[in-house]
Formats: sequence, C-alpha cells, structure tokens
Amino acid sequence: MASTASFMLAVLLAVAVAAAPARAVRCPPSDKQALMRVKQSLGNPATLSTWSPASADCCEWDHVRCDEAGRVNNVFIDGANDVRGQIPSAVAGLTALMSLSLFRLPGLSGPIPACLTALSNLQFLTISHTNVSGVIPDSLARIRSLDSVDLSHNSLTGPIPNSFSDLPNLRSLDLRSNKLTGCIPAGLVQGQFRSLILSYNQLTGPIPRDDAQDEINTVDLSHNRLTGDASFLFAAGRPIGKVDLSWNDLDFDLSKLVFPPELTYLDLSHNRIRGTVPRSLAALSTLQTLDLSYNRLCGPLPRLHGVIRHGCKPYEHNQCAGGAPLGGCHRL
Repeated sequence: MASTASFMLAVLLAVAVAAAPARAVRCPPSDKQALMRVKQSLGNPATLSTWSPASADCCEWDHVRCDEAGRVNNVFIDGANDVRGQIPSAVAGLTALMSLSLFRLPGLSGPIPACLTALSNLQFLTISHTNVSGVIPDSLARIRSLDSVDLSHNSLTGPIPNSFSDLPNLRSLDLRSNKLTGCIPAGLVQGQFRSLILSYNQLTGPIPRDDAQDEINTVDLSHNRLTGDASFLFAAGRPIGKVDLSWNDLDFDLSKLVFPPELTYLDLSHNRIRGTVPRSLAALSTLQTLDLSYNRLCGPLPRLHGVIRHGCKPYEHNQCAGGAPLGGCHRL
C-alpha cells in the first residue's frame, strides 16, 4: 500500500512540474548580444566593464535594468569620459527598452540615429550634455509611446519637427541649449503636468496659440528670438507653475492680465512688453521669483504688498514709451 501511495505521489508531482509554465529566461541572448555590440561601438569603455560575455545574466550588469520578464528595459550611461563614438545602432536590438539615458558623455558625437524608431516601447529618451549634432530626426515621432524627451545641451541644428505634435503621450520636452532654428510647432506637448523647455536656441516667430485648459508645470522659452503676443499663456482658469519668456522680442500689453494663482516663477524680462504692472500680481501668494525688468512698462506701480514684497529689482530699467515712468519703487 505504501509503495502504491509513493508511486501516485510521484506521478502527481511529475504532472504538476510538466503543467507549470516555463520560467522566463533572464537576459535572453538577443538582449545580451545587443548590449555587447553597444559596448564595442562605444570603444569598450571601462565604464561598461561589467558588460562581459563571461557574465551570464546581463540584468546584473551596471547601467542596466530588466523587467519582471527578464528583458532589458532600461539602459542608463552617465558621467563617463571614456565613452567614445556615435549612438550605436545596436541599441535598436533592445526591443523591450522603455528608458534610454545617455547623459554627460562628452565623447558621444554624430547624429541621432533613425533606428531608434525600432524601440516601440520607449517612453523616456534622454540624450543630454553630449556632442551629438545634426537635425532632430522626424522619425522619432513614430515612437508613439514617448512620454518624455530630453535632448538638451547638445549641438543639434535645424527646426523642431512638426511631427512631435502628433505624439499622443508626450508630456515633457526639453530641447534647451542647442542651435535650433525656425518656428515652434503648434501643440507640442500633450496631457497634464506639461513641460516645454526650448530655451537657449535661435527660435523665431510667434509662440503658437494654444487655448487648451490643461495644467502646465513649466514653459521656458527664454533666450530665443520670439516675437508677438504671449498673453494667452495666462488665460483664465488655466493652471501654470513656471513661465520664463525672458530675452526675446515679445510685444504685448501687460496691464489687464490676470495671472493664475498657482504661478511660482515669472520672468518676462528683456522684451518689449508694455502697459502697466497689473494689480492681479498682488494676489500671487505662491510667487517666489519675479522679473519684469528691461521692458517698456509704465507707472504707477500699485501700492500693494504683493507687488512690492519682491523689492525694486524686478521693475527696473523699464523705458515707458507713452506714460508715467515706472519709478518710485523705493518710496513705496
């Protein structure tokens, strides 16, 4: 009887093992091979010394993370002076990649490769503080899953692709400190908590009008050559946190603007903005940084605590063209 029971138990165990799903292989050969080709293309830097054929599990390598299925979904290489070459086309072999970050790599040069469009799951793309150059490829907009794109502090030239406006999930775009030219495409960033940073480029033309009521965290278009009216950014009922439009050639009347109460940072300095300082400024209890200097604003300055609590510097060097000078701040 005991032998029969033991036999039945063994049969049940065998059936259970056979029925159990096979465990996912961590770091499949395709991912490992792609990473090794990436390392070779970057000059086999010591920074990537753990990327070795002798190590079976690439999920344990430095600068790599894997998902629960054992696929490489995050590659981040940063602060490495020994990385040399162009962005490797072999990156396209990491088909489960959700995040790619190439940050502070001065030896990284050449163009952004079109093969990145093979990364159909990519959500976060950072290529920043490198010597990558050339135009931003239109093909990046084929990666429909993109949520955040940071191509700041490079040597990119040419226009911002209009196709970026078609990305349905893009919430953050940072292209600051490049050599980009042309106009800003309409409707660049979608969704809530939007962030658009295009500062320190050579962009021209008006800021495209956007009448959406979505929340904006940051709009930084400073240090460009933008013209026209930007007052629509402060439309009633539209929450916005930080606005920096300084060092442009914007021209609009500030007098009757009602700023959103969520505003914490406002820099409109070094433009051609006219009118008077609006009384609505006094209601901004969360405003920490203010600069309206070097414009064409006229007086008088409202005698309100919320206006004068920022001191006199935010109102200096305004050349009023048709009214009382904006002076007397020190006497308030």
